[in-house]
Amino acid sequence: MTSSLRKPCRVLYISSTYSRDEKDNQNPWMIDTIRHLKAKGYDIEVLAPSFKGLRTHTVGGVLVHRFRYFFASRETLTHDQGAPNKIRGSMLVKLLFFPYLFFGMLAAMRVARRGEYDFIHCHWPFPHGMMGWAACLAARNRPKLILHFHGACLLLAAKFKPIAPFLRFCLRRAHGVVSNSSFTAGLVSSLMPVEQRVIAFGSPLAGDPLPPAVNKTKVILTVGRVVERKGIAYLLRALPIIAKSMDAKVAIVGKGDPKVEADLRAIADELALGDRVVFAGKVPEAELIGWYQSCDVFCLPAIVDSQGETEGLGVVLLEALNYARPVVASDVGGIPDIIKDGRTGLLCPEKDPEALAGTLLRLLADPGLGERLGRQGHEFVRKEFSWENIVGLWEDFYAKAALAGSVTRP
Repeated sequence: MTSSLRKPCRVLYISSTYSRDEKDNQNPWMIDTIRHLKAKGYDIEVLAPSFKGLRTHTVGGVLVHRFRYFFASRETLTHDQGAPNKIRGSMLVKLLFFPYLFFGMLAAMRVARRGEYDFIHCHWPFPHGMMGWAACLAARNRPKLILHFHGACLLLAAKFKPIAPFLRFCLRRAHGVVSNSSFTAGLVSSLMPVEQRVIAFGSPLAGDPLPPAVNKTKVILTVGRVVERKGIAYLLRALPIIAKSMDAKVAIVGKGDPKVEADLRAIADELALGDRVVFAGKVPEAELIGWYQSCDVFCLPAIVDSQGETEGLGVVLLEALNYARPVVASDVGGIPDIIKDGRTGLLCPEKDPEALAGTLLRLLADPGLGERLGRQGHEFVRKEFSWENIVGLWEDFYAKAALAGSVTRP
C-alpha cells in the first residue's frame, strides 16, 4: 500500500446484494475481492439492503450494515434473481424502488457519519451512486466517492432515458470510476467521457487444472443464474442438432428466475430432450467442481435480452478456464475480454442455435483442440485475472483516487 493511504484504509462498499449467511453465495467475486484486500490491510464494511427483515450482522468476518426499506415480507427487491429481473413482472416491485433509494440514502448517511471511511465504493451506481453521494456529504472526514460499473445500470439507462441524468450527476462527483470490462467501460464513455480504470475479478474457485473429461455421452455444462440473458434457451435448441452427430447432454447448474426456468423446461419438453437435459439447481462448491471435472465443454450462450441486458464480464468463464475446460461462448458484452477466439476458447454469434451447435461440435469432435484451448485459456486467466494481479490494480487505484479531485466538475 502506498504512503498516500493511511493504514488501515477503510472502505464502505454499497451494494444491492451481499451474502445473508455463511452458506449464501451471493456475488462470490465481491466476497473474494474483500477477502484479498483485507489480507493486504484494508478494513472493509458493506452497506446492503435487508432481505425479509434481516438486520445488521457479520458474515465471514465482514460487518454488513443492513437497511430496512419496507415490510419484512416485501423486502425481496434484491438477492437471488437480481433486481432488474424482479422489476420486470410486478408493479409493486417497481414501486419498491422509491423507499429502497430513500431509506438507502438515509442509512448511507448514518453509517458514513460513524465510520470514518476513506472511500465510499458504490457497486451498480444506479441507484447506489446516490447513496454514496449522500454518504460523502454526511461524513465528517470527506471520504472519496468511487463508482463501480458492472454494465447492468448502463444498459438500463440506454432503455430508460431518465436514468442517465442520475448517473451523470454521480459521475461528476466521483473521485474514481471503475468498470468490470472494456465493454462496460465503453458504455460509461458513451454516457459521459471520464477517466476510468478497467479492473475485472479473479476466479471465485481455486484449484489446479483438471484433466480432460472422458465421457461416452458428451457433457456440455453451463453455470450461473438462470435468467434470460444467459441464453440457455438457445443452447437447448442447439442440442438436437448436436445429437444428430454425437451422443451429448446439457447440464444446467444454478437457480434464478422461476419463469425462465419454467420456459426452459417447456423447451426441453417441446424438443423431447428427456434425460439429455439435467437441471441440477444451485449446488455446493464441491459439487460444482465435480461438474467442471465431468464436463467435456463449458458453454456460456449469453445474449442481449429483451431488456437490453447482457454479460458485463462473465465470471463463470474464469471458473471454467481456471480448471482448463474448453469454452464456447457468445460474442457479446464483456465476454471477449476473457475468450479470445481461437486462443482461449471459441466465440459464436448470439441467438443462433445452428451456429452454436456447429461451434460446440467443433470442440466435441476434436479433443486435441479442446485440450489446447483449455490449457491456453488457463494460462491466460492465471496471468491476467490472478487475484495477485487484481489486488495490485486495486491498491494502485485507491492510492491515486485518494489524491484525486472529482472526475469532472459539476
